[in-house]
Amino acid sequence: MVKNCKNNINRIVMKNNKKRKILIILCLSLLIMCIPIKYSYKDGGTISYKAILYSYTRYHKLIDDDSYYIANEFLIFPFNFFK
Repeated sequence: MVKNCKNNINRIVMKNNKKRKILIILCLSLLIMCIPIKYSYKDGGTISYKAILYSYTRYHKLIDDDSYYIANEFLIFPFNFFK
């Protein structure tokens, strides 16, 4: 009877450890997917930050009539891969 109780406790502890490991792995992968990489373009100062889950672009382009196109763009997954 005592062995049976110990086995049940061990099973419960193992299930909790597995759930904890899976949760930690998911949180770390989500964190990694949110870290952006900075890209700078030589078109007048456009800067783009791209991560797997989103992209943010701050446009500052020189246009033909010597004026600047200034805008911001924020795209979330999966639309950040279409552009």
